Amino acid sequence: MAVLYVLMALFGALTLLNLLLTLGIIRRLRQRPATGSATYPGVLPSGSPVGDFAARDLRQQPLSRADLDGRTLVGFFSPGCDACSEQLPAFVAAARSAAFGPQRSWAVVTGDAESASQYLPSLEPVARVVLQNEDDSLLSAFSVQAFPSFFVVDATGRVVAGGVAVDDLPVAAAA
Repeated sequence: MAVLYVLMALFGALTLLNLLLTLGIIRRLRQRPATGSATYPGVLPSGSPVGDFAARDLRQQPLSRADLDGRTLVGFFSPGCDACSEQLPAFVAAARSAAFGPQRSWAVVTGDAESASQYLPSLEPVARVVLQNEDDSLLSAFSVQAFPSFFVVDATGRVVAGGVAVDDLPVAAAA
């Protein structure tokens, strides 16, 4: 019988310790500053203006800030980037949606056609694809410092939303 009392006391002590540790974690989480909407280092925050740029898509059609004629989905990819490959299907699905379509979906891939070849078969049917070097104007205009990066931009050239995953964007409500 004495063993049972010892085991119950030990169980009670462990339960109390678990409760105290859980409360400590909750207290720490509450002390963290609230950020409101998600922001990511290297991604323009909502409301930021996109800089001026001039580029050509793979069909040699010009692209500039003036071509942002409605909500436009813009994705930045880099060859060899595992996260970019993981986000590719979500970007393709969003670009294929009625909210955007091929004219209001832009995919910017760093490098040349050979290095970007893993993305081109998926992107070309659903978006205007632009190949850029790391120092070209589209990357600078969007201040891209991380890959992948995704944006929804309005007709005035302001970022509606940005993130490192397509799920970070309000793509379903972008009609």
